[in-house]
Amino acid sequence: MSNRILKDAILFLSAFGLFLFFSSNADAIPSFARQTGMGCTSCHTVWPELKPFGRSFKLNGYVFSKSSSYEFLPHITAGAQLSFSQFDKGAPHGYFDSNWATHTLSSGNSVLNAPQILTVYYGGKIIDKLGAFVQYTYEGAENTSALDMTDIRYANNTSLLGENFIYGVTVNNSPTLQDIWNSTPSFSFPYAASDVAPSPAATTMIAGGLDQQVGGLGAYGFWNNLVYGGIALYRTTKNGITWPLGIGNSPDMVVDDVAPYWRFVLQHQWGEHALSAGTYGMIAKIYPEGESSGQTDRFTDAAADAQYQYLAEKHTISVHTTWIHENQERDASFLRGDASSRSDYLDQFMIHGHYYYESGYGTLGGSLGFFSITGSKDTFLYSPEEVDGSRTGRPDSNGFILEADYLPMEQVKLSLQYTIYNKFNGAHSNYDGSGRDASDNNTLYFLVWAMF
Repeated sequence: MSNRILKDAILFLSAFGLFLFFSSNADAIPSFARQTGMGCTSCHTVWPELKPFGRSFKLNGYVFSKSSSYEFLPHITAGAQLSFSQFDKGAPHGYFDSNWATHTLSSGNSVLNAPQILTVYYGGKIIDKLGAFVQYTYEGAENTSALDMTDIRYANNTSLLGENFIYGVTVNNSPTLQDIWNSTPSFSFPYAASDVAPSPAATTMIAGGLDQQVGGLGAYGFWNNLVYGGIALYRTTKNGITWPLGIGNSPDMVVDDVAPYWRFVLQHQWGEHALSAGTYGMIAKIYPEGESSGQTDRFTDAAADAQYQYLAEKHTISVHTTWIHENQERDASFLRGDASSRSDYLDQFMIHGHYYYESGYGTLGGSLGFFSITGSKDTFLYSPEEVDGSRTGRPDSNGFILEADYLPMEQVKLSLQYTIYNKFNGAHSNYDGSGRDASDNNTLYFLVWAMF
């Protein structure tokens, strides 16, 4: 066993050293910074969290530039993640898929992803008031590549009631992706997590359930840096006009007709402080997996969120929180025998605080987050199964996430994260019916994330 552990350590350290070497020698900064001539910290605290200027940059269509109205050379950026995950108790043999990028180490409770992801994206101004963020990603754990987060938008400014009014339209492939605050799911903490660690069985539809499986057209307006409102309509990318927004993905959440989305925010900025509070939500009728006609399940998500930022010369403090309530009318699943009740619900809550300090040796900081998922009992939706199942038939999970971050340079981030589960899939102990405890899924996660 000692020889195996030594080999595991050598493998990880070798991959880490090579990755960090090439990351450190990347002279170019990401595309938005090249376009504006500004450093990454102009838009971000510790990326991808946005500062007020970053929110304005996105809201105005990614078009702020030091050059003319037409960007002749495309702004292409590459990114890569190398990660190591260790769990308090190993998963059964065969639980992890092994491929050239994913390596199960020691006794099955350690996994090296080299890489976890490789990504290339276009980001910036296309022409005049039109810009885009288009990301294409290879995922090591799944050994697949597909179009990832994509947001193409047109934006303009005018005067309304004597104050500045920003308005625009967006075409994107993930609900909440168009949002400019980090309190909604698409860009909320944790900004990266283990792709191989066991995760709770339940999550609300708006918190990632339809990401890259739908395409939508939305409109928004932001008045006087105070009042924001937006709406969007999404439909499945399985076929039709929205198909290009799902390239490489295989939608298993097929939307009947369209899914409406809404967003409303009040924001106030004063001095070094910024505070926002808002609401968002979505209604989606989804066919059961493998179906594209007949009965559907209806998901109605309504959420509230808030965000606070304090930005001093060298110190940054931020707090984000969101609460999502989802009503589930599972007519189709009930008739198929996949749900024991026609009506279910989920409540999802997250709150996380962050502190960063810009030193002469890079940016240092950390985060503390709490998450909770609760919902109605459904013994068909949440049934006993080793590791991923629920002995109690309940989806309840909660715990904490602790993270330390260090950016030796703007393009490289090192993160050490620990996820602690108090409850997992409905219970604290023997949650799956096979003797596994919630704490067995506690995960230590080390990440090297670089942008070129």
